[in-house]
Amino acid sequence: MNSDALPETRFHLLGPVEVRHGDDAVPVPAARQRAILAALLLRAGRVVAVDTLTDLLWGDRPPPTATVTARNYVSRLRKAVPQVSTVSGGYRLDLPPGALDLDRFERLTASARTAAPAAAVPLLDRALALWRGPALADLGTLPIHHVEAPRLEEMRLAATGDRLDALLRVGEGVRLVPELVRLVARHPLRERFVGQLMQALDASGRLPEALDLYRRTRDRLVTDLAIEPGPVLRRLHQRLLETI
Repeated sequence: MNSDALPETRFHLLGPVEVRHGDDAVPVPAARQRAILAALLLRAGRVVAVDTLTDLLWGDRPPPTATVTARNYVSRLRKAVPQVSTVSGGYRLDLPPGALDLDRFERLTASARTAAPAAAVPLLDRALALWRGPALADLGTLPIHHVEAPRLEEMRLAATGDRLDALLRVGEGVRLVPELVRLVARHPLRERFVGQLMQALDASGRLPEALDLYRRTRDRLVTDLAIEPGPVLRRLHQRLLETI
C-alpha cells in the first residue's frame, strides 16, 4: 500500500465539516450533530465529556434538557460515523493517521519548518490546499465556532506566513507583491505580512512604497492600539533606510 494513500473514510474540518467514504459524502445533516463531530475530531483519541459537548453546543445558556439532547445527537451521529465510541466519562473518536485533514495539515507544516526554503514551499502549498474555506464554516452560529475557529485560522495564517517567508528567501519577492497587497488589506495590523510586503516591494525596486507602508502601519498601530511596531518590523525598516 502506498504510504501516501488516504484512509477510505476521511474527515474534514478545514472548511465545512464533512465526512467522505471513498468518493461519496456521508450525510450528517443536523448542524449540532456536525458540531459534536467537530468536537470529537478536534480531540481525536481523547475522551470528550458530555459537559464539554453541551458547552460547545449551547455555551453558557444550555436548555434544561441539554445533556439528554446531546446524548441523542451522539446516538444519531453514530449511525453515520460508527467510529464514535461510548467510553467511561463520555465519547471518543479514534482515527487512523491521515484520516483528518487537520492532521495532514499539521504534519505538512511541521515538515516544512525543518526543510530548506525551496523544499518547504511545495509542502506548504499542499498544506494550504487542504483548506476549502474558513474552518468549521458551516457552524458559524454555534459556540464551537467561536471557541475553535479562531485557533484554526491562526494556524492557516501562520502557514501562509511560513510559505511567503520561504518564497522570499528563494528570490520570489517580485511576484509576491499582489498576493501580499491583498493579505495586508485584510490584515493591516499583522506585522508579519506587512514586513513581507515591505521586502517584496523593496525587491521590486519600490523602496519608497515599502517605507510609506511602514509609516502608515506604525501610525495605525499607535492610533488604534497605542503600541509601536515590534522589533522585527522596526529592524527591517532600519535596514531598508540604510540602503538609501
